[in-house]
Amino acid sequence: MSRDTRKGLIEEIERLRGSRVVTYITGDRAPAAAQMGNDAVRYIYDHLRALGKVDQLDLFVYSRGGDINSPWRIASAMRTAAPVWNLLAPLAANSAATLLALGADEIVLGPQAELGPIDPQMAEQQGGPTQNNVGVEDVMAYVKFITERAGLSDQAALAASVSKLTERLDPVSLGQIYRTHSHIREVAAQMLRSRKEPPNEQTMATIIETLAERVYAHGHAIGFRDAESMGLPVVQANGDLDQAMWALLNEYETELKMLDPVDPRAAIDTSDKYEEPVKLGAIESAWALHEFCGTLSIQAQRQVPPQLAINLNMNVQLPQLPDPVPPDTQQLLQQIMQAIQQPIADAAKQAVEEAVKNQAPLAGLEVAVKGSHWELLDGGGEPG
Repeated sequence: MSRDTRKGLIEEIERLRGSRVVTYITGDRAPAAAQMGNDAVRYIYDHLRALGKVDQLDLFVYSRGGDINSPWRIASAMRTAAPVWNLLAPLAANSAATLLALGADEIVLGPQAELGPIDPQMAEQQGGPTQNNVGVEDVMAYVKFITERAGLSDQAALAASVSKLTERLDPVSLGQIYRTHSHIREVAAQMLRSRKEPPNEQTMATIIETLAERVYAHGHAIGFRDAESMGLPVVQANGDLDQAMWALLNEYETELKMLDPVDPRAAIDTSDKYEEPVKLGAIESAWALHEFCGTLSIQAQRQVPPQLAINLNMNVQLPQLPDPVPPDTQQLLQQIMQAIQQPIADAAKQAVEEAVKNQAPLAGLEVAVKGSHWELLDGGGEPG
C-alpha cells in the first residue's frame, strides 16, 4: 500500500536526519491544483501534538505557493514543538513555501530543488468569471519606472501615467497592493528573526530585497547556489537522504496524480459534464495521514439561443378496434391514451432540447473543484 511505503520512507528520513518528520504537500495537477492555506494549519497541529516535544523537526514540503499568511502560523507551530526545525525540499518550494523556508534553521535542498520569489500575486476581477493575476511588485515597478527611469517630473505627465494605472485597478485594489507590498517584507523579516540563529540585519535586508524585488519573474527558480549566495542556510541533500526524499516525492506524485493532468476539452468530448474524485494535498507523518479531497467538475458552457422554445404536437389516437367493443371499454382505453400522452410529449421535448443544447457551439468551460475538505484516512489514535 502507498501509505505503508510512504510511512517507511518517512521513518528512513527520520533515521538519516535524527529528527521527526511531517510532510505538507499541495498538488499541482492541472486543472485541480491546490495551494498552501490556513485550513491546513489545524491538521499540522494534530501531527505535531501526536509527535510531542522533540529535539528536531523536519518539514518535508512540495508546493507551488499559496496564502502568504499561512507560513507564519506553520513556522510558529514548528518552533513551539521543537527548538530546531528544518525544511526539506526535494523539488518545488515556491512563493509562500519559500516564505515558510525563511523561518527554518536549515533548508535542505535536493539536487533538483528550487525556491522562488516571494512577491505576492493578486487576483484581478475583469467584470466576469475570468481572473488575471497581478503581481504586487509589477505595480510598484511601474510607479518606480515612471518616476525614476522615465524621468517624468511634470505633474500633468505624472497624473496621466497614474491614470493609466487606475484604469486597470480601482483605488481599493491599489491600496491593498501597497499594504501587501509592505506586509510581505514584514512577514519575511519575522520569519528570519524567528530562526534559532537569525541573520544579521544586512544579510536579512539582502535576502528580503532579492526574493521580493530583485528577482523579476515570479516563476524564476532559485537553486542551491543562488540561495547560498544571498545568505540562506541551505545544505544539499546527498546520497541516501536524496534518494529517500526523491522516492517520497514520487509516491506523492502517484497518490495525487500530479503527473497525470486532465485536459478539460478532451474530458467533455463525449459528454458535456465530467466529474472525478481528486486528491489535492496531503499532511503526513509516521502517526497519521490527512488528505485534501474533492471532486473535479468540468461543465461545458454552450452558446444556446436565448429563446429556445420547442412545441411538440403529439395527438395519439386509438387504433381501429375490431367490433364489437363495448362503449365503456372504448372510453377506458381512450382515457389511458390521454393519460400517457403528456408524459411522452414532455420526455420527447426534453430529449430534443438536450440534443439542441449539446450541438450548440461551445462558448467556454466551467472548471471547479467542489466539496474540498481535509480527511483523516489513516491515523494512530488521538493526538497527545
